[in-house]
Amino acid sequence: MTRKLRGGVVGCGMISEHHLRAWNRIPEVEIVALADRTVERAEQRRREFASAARVYGDLASMLARENLDFIDILTAPELHREHCLMAKESGLHIICQKPLCNTLDQARELASEMSGYPRLFAVHENHRYRPWFRTVENKYRAGSFGTVSMVRLEHLSAREPAEAYKLAAAQGVLLEYGSHLVDMMRGLLGEPRRVYARVHHLNPVIKAESLVHAVYEYPGTTAIIDVAWKHAAITQGSFLVAGSEGEAYFEGIMTRGKDPSRLRISRNGSIVSDEQRSVMTDYADSFYAFERECADAMLKGVKAPRTVEEYLRTLVCTFAAYEAAEQGTICEIL
Repeated sequence: MTRKLRGGVVGCGMISEHHLRAWNRIPEVEIVALADRTVERAEQRRREFASAARVYGDLASMLARENLDFIDILTAPELHREHCLMAKESGLHIICQKPLCNTLDQARELASEMSGYPRLFAVHENHRYRPWFRTVENKYRAGSFGTVSMVRLEHLSAREPAEAYKLAAAQGVLLEYGSHLVDMMRGLLGEPRRVYARVHHLNPVIKAESLVHAVYEYPGTTAIIDVAWKHAAITQGSFLVAGSEGEAYFEGIMTRGKDPSRLRISRNGSIVSDEQRSVMTDYADSFYAFERECADAMLKGVKAPRTVEEYLRTLVCTFAAYEAAEQGTICEIL
């Protein structure tokens, strides 16, 4: 292409800052339009990140007036299907923020409606793109840890989310944040066979579950996911890979924040790497890495980095944990 990819962003809430910062790092992309039902939020994002963009109060108005190449959908999950289908009707490349839909059935229905769509249709799920996680993943693929017996992922936030819709949603921390950790687990280990889970209503301001403990079974490995929106003072985060020949241990919150983090890797009983890292830098770089792959896919006409079909497996594993918690038993993952 001799011109830049022209992008639009619909949904200018909290997460849009990080999407827009990443798009601005990609020279082949220009964000030319912003939409939000609260127009003042879109105006603020225009002033901060896209001074030449035009502002709209809804997606329909944007699509009617703009000549776009792609749309980045950052609205609440209950609007994702409607907005994806509107973008499909306009023939745009589509990137939709996770979770794709509020239920597995709705996500499958949307995937069916989008089946065969000739342009990019990707789900924005970027936790696998954390640079420290990619380091661990590469060493795992190289066999550096030997036979891995346990993987543990933990993010216990001291506070509830800032977005009001998450406080009243039918699904809580497991879908809205725990699915990130499920996706990281799948990225490393592949598809689990069974899951057992407990859910708790720890935080009084959240309608749905706010604390979850889930155990996923693999043929030779146990994966443990602990996730919470607590009503407390301490945020905890960590990631552990424990193998017969080595370990990787990340200490730091899984999302954004000002605190430093640390990644240690051992082999045969000795520390071989000990890195102090920046949580915020890793967070920002994961947005960039994912969006860079999306831009390359759009420019080259190749497969999306995170297809809907592949992402659906993360939702299958997430909702299997809900089922296990509801039934109080171990559930097979089909």
